[in-house]
Formats: sequence, C-alpha cells, structure tokens
Amino acid sequence: MTIINKLFIYIPTYNRPNALANQLTSLMPQVLHHADRVRLLICDNDSSGPQYGELVDKYRDADNIVFRKNAGNIGANANIALGFIFVEEGEFLWILSDNDIVSADAVGYILSQLDDQIDFYCFNDAVTEPTVVDHDWKNGWDAPMEWRMGLISDGLYNAKTIRTSAEDAFYYHNSSFPHLAVGCSAAKKKGVVKFKLLPRNEINNSIHSSTECPTDYSLAHVCMPLLVPLFPRQEAKAFCLKWLRNHGVYLYRNRTRHYHLYLQSRATLAYYGGLTGKLLLFWMWLTYLIASPLIDVRQKIIGLAKKHFSSSTIEKLKKIRNKL
Repeated sequence: MTIINKLFIYIPTYNRPNALANQLTSLMPQVLHHADRVRLLICDNDSSGPQYGELVDKYRDADNIVFRKNAGNIGANANIALGFIFVEEGEFLWILSDNDIVSADAVGYILSQLDDQIDFYCFNDAVTEPTVVDHDWKNGWDAPMEWRMGLISDGLYNAKTIRTSAEDAFYYHNSSFPHLAVGCSAAKKKGVVKFKLLPRNEINNSIHSSTECPTDYSLAHVCMPLLVPLFPRQEAKAFCLKWLRNHGVYLYRNRTRHYHLYLQSRATLAYYGGLTGKLLLFWMWLTYLIASPLIDVRQKIIGLAKKHFSSSTIEKLKKIRNKL
C-alpha cells in the first residue's frame, strides 16, 4: 500500500500584515497547486487593524486554506503550540513564521522528500543534499538538529511521532521553545529517531525586512533552560553550562520582566549544572553588572543598523563579525 504523505502548514501570526501578505504571495500559488496534499492554516493572535480581514477576503474561496483568529492574544508561544493540536494523522507539521519567506518551489520540494518513516526534518545549512540520520536521544538534543531546529520555520514534525507529546508544547511553553519541547519529548519516548536533513536554501528565500511587531526574545533569554528535564542527564548539565556562558548575562538582564520564571530557570540551572553551574551563575551576575551598560550601546547600534540597512547587508555584517 502506497502512503501519500501530506503537509500541514501552520502560520501563527500577530500584527504583521505586510510580512504575512508577502509570505502568502509566495506561498499561496504553491498551496493551491498541491491542494490534494497540502493544508494551510493561518492562526492570528487577535491582530488589530483591518489588513488581516482583507487577506481573509482575498483567499476565502480556497478549500484547503483556513484563516483562524484567536479570541484574544494568547501569546506567541501558545499560538505556536496550537499547531501541534491542529495537525492531523498522516500529516507532517510545518510551523512557518509569517516573515520567513519561502522560495518559489519550497512546497513541491518538501513534498518530494516526505517519507512516513522519517520522524523529523530539519532545514540545515550544513548539507547540500538530503541526508538521513538515525539519532539516539541519549546522544543529546542538538545533533543532528543543529541550532536551526530552534527556529519554527526550519523543521517538520511527523504527526505519528509526536501524537503523544503534543501536550508538552503547553507544559513547556514558557521555555519559549514549545516546538523543541515536543521534539525532545517525542525523541525521549521513542529512543532512536530518524532525521532527514534538507538544504535550507531549497526552502527559504528571504526574511521579510519589517519593523512590524518586533519579536521579544526576553522570555527565551530567561527560560530556555526550562527544557533541560527533557534532555539526558549528562547532556542537561553540558547544556546548562554552555547556556550560562553564552546567555547568562541576558538571564540577569531580563530577570525582572519574568521574575517568577527567572527563579524557576535559575533553580534549574543550579540543579542540573551542579557546582560548576552555581559558580557560573555567580560569575555571570558579576559580568552582568559590568557589561550591562555596554549591552545598551550595542542594542542601540543594532537598532540603527536594522533601521537603515537591508536584511542582506545585516547578514553580511554578521558573517564579517563572526570571522573576527
């Protein structure tokens, strides 16, 4: 019996009408062309303004496209988590950001690669052709996912694999990475999972350059460590220490915005990080006190760059910075 794998594209959005319109301009012809195998749901977090309604009117006649509006703003992470509720049996879930504009044949390319035996797909810069990897959960969370799996647009989830883990998207939604929680939970339960890595340049065309409703990363800076109970114990410790070294200053910088979650995250880092973790927590607090004024200056420079430079120029500057 031939299994026809289907794709469910779920776009959570809020107050980004221009980005969403740009995304749909590229995506809609592909979704309509593959109407027998693709379903699209745009879930709006109760945006203000008339533009969302205008998009609904424009595409309302398509049978495989649904626009949904939440009764209120439930927050970005909860809106993302709903994708795991709406996905149906026999589908692969693609949670697609409204501003990660897809390439002209992204949907067709993904459909050509779908395989019911694959648990997760990751769109990856490190491969030039499709690559299948058997991965044991005991070996850690970030390989072969690469860091890109933390971005909602760069992964696919087999509904069959995640059906008993969808609830973890809500249990861990304050981690700011509900999609990673589902992936890690499913991998933990299954033990060994199959990844298929796809070259990202086949799927992503560009990022919509826009100041509409900028993403607030403060919750992620405080709460990503809340995911570590889903990791193998040794991996949990290694992650906590690495995360503290890279993000510890921002943990303290954003603590007052999410104080009760900061306390939970700090306790998690201390518990799983052991003595080294406790020492790093203290050291990063001292570093924060010294570095905070410099961070303010850096943020202002970044803000000016985003305002005056194109997204491609900013990416080039990032590459130059990383080489220095």
